Amino acid sequence: MSVLIYCLPALGWGLMPVISKKAGGDPVEQILGTTVAAFLVAILLNAFMEVHYTTTGIVASLISGIFWAGGQFLQFKALKQGTVSKVMPVSNGTQLVFTGITSGLLLREWRNLQQVAITLILMLVIVFAMVMITKKTTTIAEGTTLDYKTILLICASSMCLVGYVTSTNFLGISGSQIFLPQATAMLASSLVITAMEKKRPRPILVSRNLLTGASWSMANIAIFYTSTRLGVGLSYTISQLCIIVSIIGGIVFLRERKTKSELINTAVGIVLFFASIVGLSQFK
Repeated sequence: MSVLIYCLPALGWGLMPVISKKAGGDPVEQILGTTVAAFLVAILLNAFMEVHYTTTGIVASLISGIFWAGGQFLQFKALKQGTVSKVMPVSNGTQLVFTGITSGLLLREWRNLQQVAITLILMLVIVFAMVMITKKTTTIAEGTTLDYKTILLICASSMCLVGYVTSTNFLGISGSQIFLPQATAMLASSLVITAMEKKRPRPILVSRNLLTGASWSMANIAIFYTSTRLGVGLSYTISQLCIIVSIIGGIVFLRERKTKSELINTAVGIVLFFASIVGLSQFK
Protein backbone atom coordinates (compact mmCIF):
# COMPACT_ATOMS: atom_id res chain seq x y z
CA MET A 1 0.00 0.00 0.00
CA SER A 2 2.80 2.43 0.90
CA VAL A 3 4.52 1.77 -2.45
CA LEU A 4 1.29 2.76 -4.24
CA ILE A 5 1.07 5.99 -2.24
CA TYR A 6 4.65 6.85 -3.19
CA CYS A 7 3.69 6.42 -6.87
CA LEU A 8 0.56 8.61 -6.71
CA PRO A 9 2.38 11.96 -7.03
CA ALA A 10 4.05 10.80 -10.24
CA LEU A 11 0.77 9.49 -11.63
CA GLY A 12 -1.31 12.54 -10.67
CA TRP A 13 1.22 15.15 -11.83
CA GLY A 14 1.97 13.15 -14.97
CA LEU A 15 -1.68 13.01 -16.01
CA MET A 16 -2.40 16.62 -15.06
CA PRO A 17 -0.96 18.36 -18.18
CA VAL A 18 -2.47 15.70 -20.44
CA ILE A 19 -5.91 16.21 -18.88
CA SER A 20 -5.62 20.00 -19.09
CA LYS A 21 -4.73 19.79 -22.78
CA LYS A 22 -7.67 17.49 -23.40
CA ALA A 23 -10.02 19.71 -21.38
CA GLY A 24 -9.00 22.76 -23.36
CA GLY A 25 -9.25 26.40 -22.42
CA ASP A 26 -6.64 29.07 -21.89
CA PRO A 27 -4.32 29.24 -18.84
CA VAL A 28 -6.82 31.35 -16.85
CA GLU A 29 -9.61 28.79 -17.34
CA GLN A 30 -7.24 25.94 -16.57
CA ILE A 31 -5.95 27.50 -13.34
CA LEU A 32 -9.49 28.35 -12.20
CA GLY A 33 -10.83 24.86 -12.86
CA THR A 34 -7.85 23.27 -11.13
CA THR A 35 -8.05 25.46 -8.03
CA VAL A 36 -11.83 25.14 -7.67
CA ALA A 37 -11.47 21.34 -7.66
CA ALA A 38 -8.55 21.51 -5.22
CA PHE A 39 -10.57 23.75 -2.90
CA LEU A 40 -13.57 21.37 -2.96
CA VAL A 41 -11.32 18.36 -2.24
CA ALA A 42 -9.70 20.26 0.66
CA ILE A 43 -13.12 21.07 2.15
CA LEU A 44 -14.08 17.37 1.98
CA LEU A 45 -10.82 16.36 3.65
CA ASN A 46 -11.32 18.98 6.34
CA ALA A 47 -14.85 17.69 7.01
CA PHE A 48 -13.84 14.06 7.44
CA MET A 49 -10.45 14.44 9.12
CA GLU A 50 -9.57 15.72 12.56
CA VAL A 51 -7.47 18.80 11.85
CA HIS A 52 -5.48 20.84 14.35
CA TYR A 53 -4.46 24.25 13.02
CA THR A 54 -1.57 26.39 14.17
CA THR A 55 -0.80 29.98 13.19
CA THR A 56 2.53 28.98 11.67
CA GLY A 57 0.88 26.13 9.81
CA ILE A 58 -1.76 28.39 8.30
CA VAL A 59 0.80 30.98 7.22
CA ALA A 60 3.12 28.37 5.70
CA SER A 61 0.23 26.73 3.86
CA LEU A 62 -0.99 30.06 2.49
CA ILE A 63 2.52 30.83 1.22
CA SER A 64 2.69 27.37 -0.36
CA GLY A 65 -0.62 27.93 -2.15
CA ILE A 66 0.44 31.31 -3.51
CA PHE A 67 3.69 29.85 -4.85
CA TRP A 68 1.77 27.00 -6.47
CA ALA A 69 -0.75 29.26 -8.21
CA GLY A 70 1.97 31.40 -9.74
CA GLY A 71 4.03 28.42 -10.81
CA GLN A 72 1.13 26.44 -12.24
CA PHE A 73 -0.24 29.41 -14.18
CA LEU A 74 3.16 29.90 -15.82
CA GLN A 75 3.32 26.18 -16.60
CA PHE A 76 -0.10 26.32 -18.24
CA LYS A 77 1.13 29.27 -20.33
CA ALA A 78 4.19 27.28 -21.37
CA LEU A 79 1.98 24.31 -22.30
CA LYS A 80 0.02 26.60 -24.63
CA GLN A 81 3.23 27.32 -26.51
CA GLY A 82 4.58 23.76 -26.67
CA THR A 83 3.56 20.13 -26.52
CA VAL A 84 3.27 18.16 -23.28
CA SER A 85 6.07 15.79 -24.31
CA LYS A 86 8.40 18.78 -24.82
CA VAL A 87 7.39 21.16 -22.03
CA MET A 88 7.02 18.71 -19.15
CA PRO A 89 10.52 17.15 -19.34
CA VAL A 90 12.02 20.63 -19.01
CA SER A 91 9.56 21.49 -16.24
CA ASN A 92 10.22 18.26 -14.32
CA GLY A 93 13.96 18.49 -14.84
CA THR A 94 14.29 22.09 -13.67
CA GLN A 95 12.06 21.34 -10.68
CA LEU A 96 14.34 18.46 -9.76
CA VAL A 97 17.44 20.61 -10.00
CA PHE A 98 15.94 23.56 -8.09
CA THR A 99 14.36 21.33 -5.43
CA GLY A 100 17.56 19.34 -4.97
CA ILE A 101 19.58 22.50 -4.40
CA THR A 102 16.94 24.05 -2.14
CA SER A 103 16.44 20.94 0.00
CA GLY A 104 20.20 20.40 0.18
CA LEU A 105 21.07 23.96 1.24
CA LEU A 106 18.01 25.23 3.11
CA LEU A 107 16.63 21.99 4.53
CA ARG A 108 20.13 20.58 5.16
CA GLU A 109 19.47 17.25 3.40
CA TRP A 110 23.07 17.21 2.10
CA ARG A 111 25.17 15.54 4.78
CA ASN A 112 28.68 15.40 3.28
CA LEU A 113 30.80 16.53 0.33
CA GLN A 114 30.48 13.18 -1.44
CA GLN A 115 26.70 13.49 -1.44
CA VAL A 116 26.94 17.05 -2.76
CA ALA A 117 29.32 16.06 -5.58
CA ILE A 118 27.30 13.05 -6.71
CA THR A 119 24.03 15.01 -6.53
CA LEU A 120 25.44 17.78 -8.72
CA ILE A 121 26.75 15.25 -11.25
CA LEU A 122 23.36 13.57 -11.42
CA MET A 123 21.73 16.97 -11.92
CA LEU A 124 23.97 17.51 -14.94
CA VAL A 125 22.79 14.15 -16.27
CA ILE A 126 19.20 15.35 -15.81
CA VAL A 127 19.97 18.48 -17.84
CA PHE A 128 21.46 16.30 -20.60
CA ALA A 129 18.36 14.08 -20.49
CA MET A 130 16.16 17.15 -20.94
CA VAL A 131 18.19 18.15 -23.98
CA MET A 132 17.80 14.68 -25.48
CA ILE A 133 14.05 14.56 -24.94
CA THR A 134 13.42 18.02 -26.37
CA LYS A 135 15.97 17.72 -29.19
CA LYS A 136 14.52 18.74 -32.55
CA THR A 137 15.29 16.53 -35.56
CA THR A 138 12.70 17.85 -38.02
CA THR A 139 10.79 21.01 -38.85
CA ILE A 140 7.66 19.33 -40.20
CA ALA A 141 5.82 18.97 -36.89
CA GLU A 142 4.44 22.07 -35.25
CA GLY A 143 5.67 22.65 -31.72
CA THR A 144 8.66 20.28 -31.93
CA THR A 145 11.02 22.76 -30.31
CA LEU A 146 10.83 25.26 -27.47
CA ASP A 147 11.85 28.89 -27.88
CA TYR A 148 13.73 30.82 -25.23
CA LYS A 149 10.60 32.62 -24.02
CA THR A 150 8.91 29.29 -23.29
CA ILE A 151 12.00 27.95 -21.52
CA LEU A 152 12.13 31.08 -19.33
CA LEU A 153 8.44 30.59 -18.51
CA ILE A 154 9.16 27.01 -17.50
CA CYS A 155 12.13 28.00 -15.30
CA ALA A 156 10.10 30.72 -13.57
CA SER A 157 7.28 28.20 -13.08
CA SER A 158 9.67 25.65 -11.58
CA MET A 159 11.10 28.17 -9.13
CA CYS A 160 7.59 28.94 -7.87
CA LEU A 161 6.67 25.25 -7.65
CA VAL A 162 9.79 24.60 -5.58
CA GLY A 163 8.52 27.26 -3.17
CA TYR A 164 5.18 25.44 -3.05
CA VAL A 165 6.68 22.12 -2.02
CA THR A 166 9.44 23.37 0.31
CA SER A 167 7.81 26.26 2.20
CA THR A 168 5.83 24.05 4.58
CA ASN A 169 8.79 21.76 5.24
CA PHE A 170 11.11 24.72 5.80
CA LEU A 171 8.81 25.85 8.63
CA GLY A 172 8.35 22.30 9.90
CA ILE A 173 4.66 22.02 8.95
CA SER A 174 3.12 18.69 8.00
CA GLY A 175 -0.19 16.85 8.11
CA SER A 176 -3.76 17.63 7.20
CA GLN A 177 -3.63 21.24 8.40
CA ILE A 178 -1.88 22.14 5.15
CA PHE A 179 -4.60 21.38 2.63
CA LEU A 180 -7.47 23.82 3.26
CA PRO A 181 -5.38 27.00 3.81
CA GLN A 182 -3.21 26.02 0.86
CA ALA A 183 -6.21 25.44 -1.43
CA THR A 184 -7.80 28.70 -0.23
CA ALA A 185 -4.66 30.63 -1.20
CA MET A 186 -4.56 28.81 -4.53
CA LEU A 187 -8.16 29.74 -5.36
CA ALA A 188 -7.72 33.34 -4.18
CA SER A 189 -4.52 33.66 -6.21
CA SER A 190 -6.19 32.25 -9.32
CA LEU A 191 -8.96 34.87 -8.96
CA VAL A 192 -6.31 37.59 -8.68
CA ILE A 193 -4.58 36.22 -11.79
CA THR A 194 -7.90 36.22 -13.65
CA ALA A 195 -8.49 39.85 -12.72
CA MET A 196 -4.96 40.83 -13.75
CA GLU A 197 -5.32 39.05 -17.09
CA LYS A 198 -8.65 40.87 -17.68
CA LYS A 199 -10.12 37.65 -18.95
CA ARG A 200 -13.72 36.49 -18.68
CA PRO A 201 -13.49 32.72 -18.16
CA ARG A 202 -15.87 30.44 -20.05
CA PRO A 203 -17.71 28.31 -17.45
CA ILE A 204 -17.78 25.20 -19.63
CA LEU A 205 -13.99 25.20 -19.99
CA VAL A 206 -13.47 25.94 -16.29
CA SER A 207 -15.72 22.97 -15.42
CA ARG A 208 -13.83 20.68 -17.79
CA ASN A 209 -10.65 21.46 -15.88
CA LEU A 210 -12.12 20.27 -12.59
CA LEU A 211 -10.66 16.87 -13.49
CA THR A 212 -7.26 18.54 -13.87
CA GLY A 213 -7.65 19.73 -10.29
CA ALA A 214 -8.74 16.30 -9.09
CA SER A 215 -5.59 14.78 -10.61
CA TRP A 216 -3.45 17.45 -8.95
CA SER A 217 -5.17 16.99 -5.58
CA MET A 218 -4.43 13.27 -5.59
CA ALA A 219 -0.75 14.00 -6.19
CA ASN A 220 -0.64 16.85 -3.68
CA ILE A 221 -2.11 14.84 -0.83
CA ALA A 222 0.28 11.98 -1.57
CA ILE A 223 3.40 14.19 -1.85
CA PHE A 224 2.86 15.83 1.53
CA TYR A 225 2.24 12.41 3.06
CA THR A 226 5.41 10.90 1.60
CA SER A 227 7.60 13.96 2.27
CA THR A 228 7.10 13.53 6.01
CA ARG A 229 8.50 10.00 5.71
CA LEU A 230 11.12 10.30 2.99
CA GLY A 231 12.09 13.97 3.17
CA VAL A 232 11.34 16.66 0.61
CA GLY A 233 14.29 15.88 -1.65
CA LEU A 234 13.60 12.16 -2.01
CA SER A 235 9.81 12.33 -2.19
CA TYR A 236 9.87 15.13 -4.75
CA THR A 237 12.59 13.34 -6.70
CA ILE A 238 10.48 10.18 -6.96
CA SER A 239 7.43 12.24 -7.93
CA GLN A 240 9.27 13.55 -10.97
CA LEU A 241 8.88 10.12 -12.56
CA CYS A 242 5.70 11.83 -13.77
CA ILE A 243 7.85 12.78 -16.76
CA ILE A 244 7.31 9.25 -18.11
CA VAL A 245 3.53 9.51 -17.64
CA SER A 246 3.45 12.94 -19.32
CA ILE A 247 5.52 11.91 -22.32
CA ILE A 248 3.60 8.70 -22.95
CA GLY A 249 0.28 10.48 -22.35
CA GLY A 250 1.20 13.24 -24.79
CA ILE A 251 2.15 10.79 -27.52
CA VAL A 252 -0.71 8.32 -27.00
CA PHE A 253 -3.67 10.50 -25.95
CA LEU A 254 -2.77 13.86 -27.50
CA ARG A 255 -1.28 12.41 -30.71
CA GLU A 256 1.85 14.53 -30.44
CA ARG A 257 4.03 13.85 -33.45
CA LYS A 258 7.58 12.57 -33.13
CA THR A 259 9.93 11.24 -35.77
CA LYS A 260 11.77 7.97 -35.30
CA SER A 261 14.92 9.87 -34.30
CA GLU A 262 12.98 11.95 -31.79
CA LEU A 263 11.44 8.79 -30.30
CA ILE A 264 14.92 7.29 -29.91
CA ASN A 265 16.22 10.50 -28.28
CA THR A 266 13.18 10.55 -26.01
CA ALA A 267 13.73 6.93 -24.97
CA VAL A 268 17.41 7.64 -24.19
CA GLY A 269 16.43 10.77 -22.25
CA ILE A 270 13.85 8.87 -20.21
CA VAL A 271 16.39 6.17 -19.32
CA LEU A 272 18.91 8.83 -18.24
CA PHE A 273 16.22 10.67 -16.31
CA PHE A 274 15.12 7.49 -14.56
CA ALA A 275 18.72 6.51 -13.75
CA SER A 276 19.36 9.96 -12.30
CA ILE A 277 16.25 9.75 -10.13
CA VAL A 278 17.30 6.32 -8.85
CA GLY A 279 20.79 7.69 -8.19
CA LEU A 280 19.49 10.74 -6.35
CA SER A 281 17.23 8.58 -4.24
CA GLN A 282 20.25 6.62 -3.00
CA PHE A 283 21.82 9.75 -1.55
CA LYS A 284 18.82 11.18 0.31
